[in-house]
Amino acid sequence: MGTYSGSIPAPGQAHDKTRPAGVIVYGWLLLSVLSLVFAGVFALLLALARTPVIEAFLPLGRDYIFVALVGHVVLAVVIWFLAFEGFLWIYSASVHIGQCVWSGILGWASLAFSGAGVALVVISALFGLGQAELANYVPVLLTPVFYVGLGCFALGVLLNLINGMAGVLRARVNGIRLPNLTIGMAVAAFAIFTAFVCFALSAWFQISTGKLFLDFERLFWGGGHILQFANTISLVTVLMFLAYLICGKEALSSGASKVLYGIYLLFIIPAPFIFFIYDTSSQAYKDSFTALMRWGLGPSTAVFMLAAAILVFSKKGMSFKRPGFSSLVLAVVIFAAGGTLALMIRGVNTIIPAHYHSVIGAVTIAFMGLFYELLPAFKRTIYSKKMAAVQPYLYFAGILMFALGLYIAGTHGVARKTYGSAQNLNSAARIIGMSVMGLGGLISIAGGITFVWNALLTLMRKEDAAAPAFEFDAR
Repeated sequence: MGTYSGSIPAPGQAHDKTRPAGVIVYGWLLLSVLSLVFAGVFALLLALARTPVIEAFLPLGRDYIFVALVGHVVLAVVIWFLAFEGFLWIYSASVHIGQCVWSGILGWASLAFSGAGVALVVISALFGLGQAELANYVPVLLTPVFYVGLGCFALGVLLNLINGMAGVLRARVNGIRLPNLTIGMAVAAFAIFTAFVCFALSAWFQISTGKLFLDFERLFWGGGHILQFANTISLVTVLMFLAYLICGKEALSSGASKVLYGIYLLFIIPAPFIFFIYDTSSQAYKDSFTALMRWGLGPSTAVFMLAAAILVFSKKGMSFKRPGFSSLVLAVVIFAAGGTLALMIRGVNTIIPAHYHSVIGAVTIAFMGLFYELLPAFKRTIYSKKMAAVQPYLYFAGILMFALGLYIAGTHGVARKTYGSAQNLNSAARIIGMSVMGLGGLISIAGGITFVWNALLTLMRKEDAAAPAFEFDAR
């Protein structure tokens, strides 16, 4: 597999050549799954804390619920996404195109820093070591343990980006044709790097004015919007790759894909310059990043998703028991639902989390589906095929109910980021909405637990040189 062959390595094919890369890639994959374990713990606490009747019996203080919220959001929306994307960056720049990582030392250092960071974030949230600051995109706990953890994880991600991008450049110099997966993840990596630049600029402009303490809302607002570009680009790249793995051909030509990725870049590149135009405390600053995301994400995403969906539905004999196929379809459906909910947002209520839980749910479903499909590249067979066949539907149903319940409650005035008695569930509609939300939350958590259990048992198994590629029969 010295040149790109259009598919992932078959079991045993060029495995020795790419083995150093494979071990590091495997580490990122394991780290991403482990982050979901603790994200699920905090998600369970939050779902119970917002469910009528049940919340009254929770032996948790009101303040700790917000700590749990920070732990859940950071682990499920920041760390899980970036860790899985980290796996994809290094995989697409090495094993996928038949070469080793650019630097083994850098690869292990990135994994070590990120792993230590995840551990510190989990410890600070589990033990409630700091007060919760519910900033948008990246909420924080006001404690040095959390700061160091978040910083270590970010440093690991940055080192991984450098390693992956250096590998891509080396591949181009060596004349290796870059497949769509590698190109898409390179664009996502650029978005992440731009987000880091935005975080740095926001911090600099705050510090330069003599502020003693950073305003985390201002700090993460701009870069947080660009992180959503990275997540969306990763989502459509994974969906396109799933469509290829399922059908054996690309849904779009390389040229068409590059044009669509280029449209994303047109809205990513201007982001750092906003800091030199508007003060970070101004409404114009916030509106500028909102406009970038509003106009920059839709066109390319719609075309990518439509192309992937058309391709897989054109393949005859496709089984909905294959998790890669079902995950692709369900991710498109729930993402479309999230986009529809975004159009219905009026004011500050639970319709907002209904929207973004649908969208991030789509990313999670797609990532889970790709996990199953890529196992042959690591000489692994899935622990339970039946569990893998059911899991995407379980998680999808839970997210859909969760979003529907929040939408119903939001249309009747339930505020976001409120828990327990502060929700003012004083009408039948509010109670029904939050009850549906609670049930959906529990079902989605069950789907997440099912995935984590199956994934961990699979990753911990011994290598199987005869691991089948893309054959799935869940009978």
